[in-house]
Amino acid sequence: MSERRPLRLAGAAAAALVLVLALAGAPLAGADTSPDPSDITGTLIAGGAISGTADIDFLVNPDGTYTATITVDGSELVSGSVTKASAHLYLDTTQLADGAHNVVVAVGDGTVSDTVWSGTIETLNAPRGGLPTIAGSNEIGATLTATPGSWSPAPGAIAYQWESCSDGVCTPLDGATGQSYILTAADADSQLEVEVTASNADGSTVAVSSPTATVLEPGQSAAVGTANGGAACAGAQLTAAIGAGATERVSLGQTATVHGELDCDGTPIVGATLDLALAPASGTTPMTHEEVQTAADGSFSYTLTSGPSRDITVAYSAVTGAPAPTAVATLALLVTPRVTLRITPRSTTNGHTIAFAGRVLGGFIGRGGLPLDIEYREGSRWMIYTEVLADPATGRFRWHYTFRRTTESITYTFRVAIPATGVAGYPYQPAASPPRSVHVDP
Repeated sequence: MSERRPLRLAGAAAAALVLVLALAGAPLAGADTSPDPSDITGTLIAGGAISGTADIDFLVNPDGTYTATITVDGSELVSGSVTKASAHLYLDTTQLADGAHNVVVAVGDGTVSDTVWSGTIETLNAPRGGLPTIAGSNEIGATLTATPGSWSPAPGAIAYQWESCSDGVCTPLDGATGQSYILTAADADSQLEVEVTASNADGSTVAVSSPTATVLEPGQSAAVGTANGGAACAGAQLTAAIGAGATERVSLGQTATVHGELDCDGTPIVGATLDLALAPASGTTPMTHEEVQTAADGSFSYTLTSGPSRDITVAYSAVTGAPAPTAVATLALLVTPRVTLRITPRSTTNGHTIAFAGRVLGGFIGRGGLPLDIEYREGSRWMIYTEVLADPATGRFRWHYTFRRTTESITYTFRVAIPATGVAGYPYQPAASPPRSVHVDP
């Protein structure tokens, strides 16, 4: 794309803090190779408490290739290349503990380094962390007590909601909102879990405990050593697949089927119960467990509902209550989201601006937003021009570009893509929008 040299960001998608450098405007002339940053603005330097994503914008003079960095409390957390024009840096403050932090933003060419801005920021975000646990006997009449786990910053309030789980479906229990819960006859043969909501003035976060063992009548004990299925044996062989192999890739909204067979030296194990642990990717929802039984030929199948990417573990225990499974198979469902793009106008002239707008569908975007590559086609290759952030709540994004040096009629082809390396904590695979063309006349 003759308008600008392409920009590639190294490691931006996987970094704990997301750096976005969007280039705009004509290159600035000059013989001095010092970065000489100027015109500094943005919410990072505006003062006051910061939550979510903060930004800082500045110009880089003159023409050249530089390295921009963000250092927080003495540790360099962001480093990326910037060439020409303006730089936009985004800092995800949810990755920092609440309180005061010393921040230095700098830009250099390897020989000369200029401080863009330095100062102290105060971060205030919703509590993070938390791994609730439940203590107590699983007999009717016993008292279960929840521990909320560790949160940072310390929440101003913690709320509890006990839930009853059966066949993988958990339902809130009316009025069970205290830290403790007394098991009743209605809880027999179910499992209990607790949902903890930690809140402060800046928001709230929900965490869910692992389920308890199955609730029993007083004096009743779980059967241990009972054979799990006909022809059960310690050398059971479990084969499992999702689709045609250990991994299946599907589009957003599609389902997938886990299937396989269980046998003992070639003899089908009939009526055995298998445990399916479904672990969505980081940043989505807690792990869930489902059960499936083998048929008369030892086969089984389970249809996964649509949703984000998931890791699936299929486990079989030859006897009930065994401390470890007899056979295990691991699978992965990879889900590709949908990215839309609209460019207006589709025909323009030099000196005018076009607008990029679109949306990433599927949800589960982290609070710092989702970095997206603006790409243009050069021959058969897609080249990265800059990055934008999709809004964490809506998945929408916008970006503007002004053509300034078009001297002949030309058609450009653009697309917007999730970085090919993936994005840490985002539970979907890389994907791109359909290409869109723009015709430009001098």
